[in-house]
Amino acid sequence: MDQCWGEDVYRGTFAVVDLRAIRWNLQNIMSRLSPGTDTLVAVKANGYGHGAPQVARAAAAAGASYLGVASVEEALKLRAAGIQTPILVLGATNYEGAVVAARHDVEVALTESCLAWPQVSADMIIRGHLKLDTGMSRLGLKTVDGCRAFAQWLKTRPDVKCVGVFTHLACADAADLTHAERQMEQFRSLRNALAEAGVRPLRAHAANSAAALRRPDWHEDMVRIGISAYGYAPSRAFALPVALRPALSLYSFVTRVEALAPGETVGYGATFQADRPCRIATVPVGYADGYPRILSNRSWVWLHGRRAPVVGNVCMDQLMVDVTDILDVAVGDCVTLYGYEAPSEWRSGAAWTEGGGTEEGVQTWLRNGYERAVRMTGGTPMQPVISLDELGDLAGTISYELMCALAERVPRIYVE
Repeated sequence: MDQCWGEDVYRGTFAVVDLRAIRWNLQNIMSRLSPGTDTLVAVKANGYGHGAPQVARAAAAAGASYLGVASVEEALKLRAAGIQTPILVLGATNYEGAVVAARHDVEVALTESCLAWPQVSADMIIRGHLKLDTGMSRLGLKTVDGCRAFAQWLKTRPDVKCVGVFTHLACADAADLTHAERQMEQFRSLRNALAEAGVRPLRAHAANSAAALRRPDWHEDMVRIGISAYGYAPSRAFALPVALRPALSLYSFVTRVEALAPGETVGYGATFQADRPCRIATVPVGYADGYPRILSNRSWVWLHGRRAPVVGNVCMDQLMVDVTDILDVAVGDCVTLYGYEAPSEWRSGAAWTEGGGTEEGVQTWLRNGYERAVRMTGGTPMQPVISLDELGDLAGTISYELMCALAERVPRIYVE
């Protein structure tokens, strides 16, 4: 288990990232790919909130050929962490950023903006993947004429080498694949135009998680795996052909249990009023940790094997839950905000006593408890007691956003 039982741990809120789950997910996905198809794993946005260097190492161990990031800055952080796997910056990059990327052996997306790059001789070759816009309307060349203009520009740039061509599918996770099919037709048409103009990159890629799992004929030379690496389906519009195991769980501890009389209120704005005698537990996690305020009065946490409703407005650093119908809730009980059920032996304070009072001992104690609670049964992973899909539905968003929202101040404990 990697770091960390970090600087904010005394508050009692922490996440567990199961890197074994990420490796298992990727290996399951790769087993379904067409022979010879490489895999890029997206580790942008701090590895979807899981921790980019740690996820990058797990992805490489599972056999990933590339890592995908959003910016040169994200790529440099991986290189600084000692990650040597090939990296592709998927977002737009200016010329200065592309030069810096080249110096660190990082490849960049070539978009329409590169045609305006200054005529400056770089001391290293910029390696890039040409982005084609086939229906996302976000970045990239979208016409045959544009591709021809790029080919002519490339001939004038000995400092730029086009090693790949790619597009992004907007609706590969939809029930109806008509839009995605049109995009793939356009992708291949534009690639033909590039080839006729003399640009024949070694690598082509279009399939994201959904397309990789649904359409082997769209695998091309490489697929790009994002959300599915972290254990969640791109959408529920189609049945997953592989088992996935969510890697992220968020936990905290009860800091107060107090009785409320009928008529008393909870939280900012007094949005919850007791209509009976209640017991309210306070949990030190809030929207500054990445637990959205929109979940106020509509979500649950998992405590003592049952769901406890969140009541009142979620605060910046705390939230309150109604434990009236759950027996024996006490200060120090561990709460699952999302993910797998917290081990019954986890208690605030117990981590230090059971772990011998050292950070290493605490980590071992927590890891052992987690491994007992979360296990594989007959090759099928246990299901989270509260999933990010469910919370995403309640918050009017998607699992991706909730993962990425997990704040830096929340310590991550990595299970190897």
